[in-house]
Amino acid sequence: MKVLISRVKVSISTVGADISTVRDDIYNVRTILDGSDPVLKNEAIVIGAHYDHLGRGGEGSLAPREGEIHHGADDNASGVAGLLELARIFSADRKNLKRTIVFIAFSGEEEGLLGSNFYVNHPIWPLDKTVAMINMDMIGRMKDNKLIIGGVGTAQEWKPLIKDSQDHMSASRSFTTGRGKNIVIGDVFPKPFTLTLNEDGYGPSDHSSFYSKQIPVLFFFTGTHDDYHKPSDTSDKINYEDEARVVSFIESIVRSIDTDAKRPTYTVAKSDSQGGVMSFNVYLGTIPNYADSDNGLTLDGVREDSPAAKAGLKAGDRIVRIAGRQVRNVYDYTYALGEMKAGEVYEVEVVRGAETLKLKITPAARK
Repeated sequence: MKVLISRVKVSISTVGADISTVRDDIYNVRTILDGSDPVLKNEAIVIGAHYDHLGRGGEGSLAPREGEIHHGADDNASGVAGLLELARIFSADRKNLKRTIVFIAFSGEEEGLLGSNFYVNHPIWPLDKTVAMINMDMIGRMKDNKLIIGGVGTAQEWKPLIKDSQDHMSASRSFTTGRGKNIVIGDVFPKPFTLTLNEDGYGPSDHSSFYSKQIPVLFFFTGTHDDYHKPSDTSDKINYEDEARVVSFIESIVRSIDTDAKRPTYTVAKSDSQGGVMSFNVYLGTIPNYADSDNGLTLDGVREDSPAAKAGLKAGDRIVRIAGRQVRNVYDYTYALGEMKAGEVYEVEVVRGAETLKLKITPAARK
């Protein structure tokens, strides 16, 4: 496989008392593994993960002060490790691949899906011949066997395919971690994942860019944690054994897509929110828990000295209404943010234990 680097020219504007625009180049890294079937090789499966993080903090960081290295082991070195491992697995078995696989490491995700948005508008493989996009973002901190999969409503085949792949996980297979430890999947971890399935194809990662172009997507995510967007997101906290299971699970799903002569059938996913990839001019300083998607948005944390902290929001609060919009999941919350303006006062309703509280929050301008 030949690795290619795509230059993405971006302009990022900051708002506030002064408006400034920074123009720079960022880079997507991609490679293509050609399929072998005379017909199906003209169709591609995209497997992606973003490789950018937050550097030494600043905008997007949840650390109390700027300057410390943000390692990004889970967000998103874990996804990139999965991307590289899948590239290794499939390249070793290329003669059995029917469809072409495009592997892409995206940049600019933390600034608003810049790399993936550029790709879907300048694709190296025709979008009408792209049958699915598989996205891995933060797959390294599994707890209690829980795995979140987004986009299951974007193709009618996804739910039965996921079930079949769960059953496949009970079969033993060997996997060697980067630390040289051999794990036999199925012998050591015989039980299936406890899955949270989210229908929507939109969400806070690069699969959203593909779903907006009517491509079926699946998004794999093991959940947020206290080290999210902090310098403490380090490699010693990665759950390597369970990440190996996640990668094996994704491999099984990709093989099922590859071998089925019928491409996944794109469907408009059920959503409690209006569709679209949104950008925000406001900042609240909340850390959402993306797994909580039925009766409000639970907060995993609140950044110090942020508008959320000043409003009295706390970790564990469940937001059920903000700025006049009912919040049932992260998508409702996302679209509420997109409608808010810096400096205006909004009411936020939260459930804290047995209490329902109404607080006042004043969003800050994103810097």
